[in-house]
Amino acid sequence: MHDLLRQRSRPNARTPGLVAAVIAVALLVLAPLAPAPLAAPVARGADPGIQPRVIGIAPLERQVYGYLPYWRLDSGTADRLDYSLVSTIALFGLGIKKDGNIDMAWRGTTAFLSDDAAAVTNAAHAKGVRVVPTFQLFDSGTLAKMSGFLHSKAAKTRFIKQALVLMERRSADGANFDFEPMPQSLSLDYAAFLAQFKTAMLKQFPRTKLVVATSAGAPYTLIDGIKNIVDQMLVMTYNYRWSGSTVTGAIAPLDNTTRTVKLHIERYLKHVAASKLILGVPYYGYDWPVTSDTPNATVNKPVSKYGGVWSVTYSSARKFLDAHPEVVRHEDTAEGSAYFTYWDATSMTFRQVYFEDESSAAAKYDYAIATGLAGVGIWTLDNDRGYPEMNDVLRAKFYDPTHRVTVGSTAVKVTRSGSTVKLTHIDRAKNTGNVPERGTLVWRIYGPTGRLIKKGSLTFTLYPGRTRTLTTATVLGTAAGLPAGTFKLKVQFISPAGVWKAPVDAFRQRY
Repeated sequence: MHDLLRQRSRPNARTPGLVAAVIAVALLVLAPLAPAPLAAPVARGADPGIQPRVIGIAPLERQVYGYLPYWRLDSGTADRLDYSLVSTIALFGLGIKKDGNIDMAWRGTTAFLSDDAAAVTNAAHAKGVRVVPTFQLFDSGTLAKMSGFLHSKAAKTRFIKQALVLMERRSADGANFDFEPMPQSLSLDYAAFLAQFKTAMLKQFPRTKLVVATSAGAPYTLIDGIKNIVDQMLVMTYNYRWSGSTVTGAIAPLDNTTRTVKLHIERYLKHVAASKLILGVPYYGYDWPVTSDTPNATVNKPVSKYGGVWSVTYSSARKFLDAHPEVVRHEDTAEGSAYFTYWDATSMTFRQVYFEDESSAAAKYDYAIATGLAGVGIWTLDNDRGYPEMNDVLRAKFYDPTHRVTVGSTAVKVTRSGSTVKLTHIDRAKNTGNVPERGTLVWRIYGPTGRLIKKGSLTFTLYPGRTRTLTTATVLGTAAGLPAGTFKLKVQFISPAGVWKAPVDAFRQRY
């Protein structure tokens, strides 16, 4: 299956161009210049002022794993983040060199050790939120850098020693790894390295967790190789359309196309338990020059002639719409994405923007809940700066969900065929809450004396706003063996979140 990592654009291969230009009036947050290189880390305990995590606070029903890249980190970040809506913050990212040294001059490393990161760490730790470093190794071509590292015992030992020192300095609660691309040929070497690292990490920091970012099309060799090593895999189910696409569309289509989030998660689930998977969700999109104002338009080529392809954040897309009220925002309900089209008078072309919004994100969150995944992952935190809607969805789905199911039943008719007596009944369950419910609809039929005559059940998942209606012909018994009189139909929906009962429906059995 096609590996999404091959579609990643530079300079940041974690996801495409998230520090590139954004649409028209959007505010572009530029990464600060890197300070002078730091020396290789030396063991010395936690840095002054770094506070440990408060244990025992777990307000979320599932994991919300948020990446916070260095270009999103400034003096105001610690105050902007809502720590009640995230379970782990992964500071991105610390580069690994071929020889195993951590790149201390890289902006991701200096950001990790900055006062701004310390403020985020302390604020998160006070709320029980884990904060971890993301160790990254991105390569291309023959993958000489990655293979050189993974095939060198000395390089791996050197890295682990340095990584644990940095984790100790910042009271890290685990680690995240992001090696891209990860071919099948290096998968077992990578798995062996992760096992070595986790053993060393747990020996020094017993409460820590190891999460690894994996591509949606990761080879099964990798999935099988690491599933018993890592605590979770964060599946990067995004960037299905990218800067090089020829037709526009959803960045992370949930359904209804040839390559989708659902298909890739189902692929993983053939090899690994749902509790091991975190569903990656993009807080970004793209702005392409296109040949028409219709959805899924053809990209105008060459793009350089028409102004190029721009990456956009949720925030920048919303700012553009606010500044241009004549531009209409639509929802692609088939694949799941917001989109809009506008005319660019400078380049004399239509431009079309597809981006993840609160509606498409909510659908992915529902899917993660219904499928029993460990949670969701956000690329990236603070991409929605200034707009509350994405946080509102997180709050509704994971922090303060409404679990409610309305159940009803109707005994339609009692019939006799030969000596057999049947009851036809209609049973209904409607999810009137705001999260999916996986549960069992149970029906029981009692005779005039209160004796249980028959029972049955069906287990299914009920999405918010959906109704499941069952029409059932239940054999009550033989006419000779049944007493005449008033019978009762009792129906309830049972899920881990609660039990909801239908009003008892009494009916007459006259045979």
